[in-house]
Amino acid sequence: MLPFHALSRTERWLPAAVAALCWALAAGGALLWWLHAPSGQGAPAAAVADRAPAPLQSQGPAVLRALGHTAAAPEAAGDAQRRFVLLGVVAGASGQGAALLAVDGQPPQAFVQGQSVAEGWRVQSLNANGVRLEAAGAAPLLLSLPDR
Repeated sequence: MLPFHALSRTERWLPAAVAALCWALAAGGALLWWLHAPSGQGAPAAAVADRAPAPLQSQGPAVLRALGHTAAAPEAAGDAQRRFVLLGVVAGASGQGAALLAVDGQPPQAFVQGQSVAEGWRVQSLNANGVRLEAAGAAPLLLSLPDR
């Protein structure tokens, strides 16, 4: 059988003090929420619902800057070069991965090797610095990431 040990005065009041502190914090939190609750005298909820939601704006330029893109393709490049903008590449040494491309000014999408990018164009290969696109009857197009 276990020996009986009488609790000292300090050992008795410590759990009670911790419990009282917890209850005081809970009551203070409830009071804080009650004081910050909106009152019923504010603007009617219908006024908020009457506003039309703001149209979503394209995040294209922000995505371009975040991925290190500094300028558009030069005007001297061919028509195909202007259609495709390479924004990023995730590729391993084996060539497996994905390229983030914007086609004809549309929002960027991820493409993997062999996937069709646009009418007649598909991803031929990927590496850490760029992507090679090919189309039937056209020379392969090499898109490179800008230097940082």
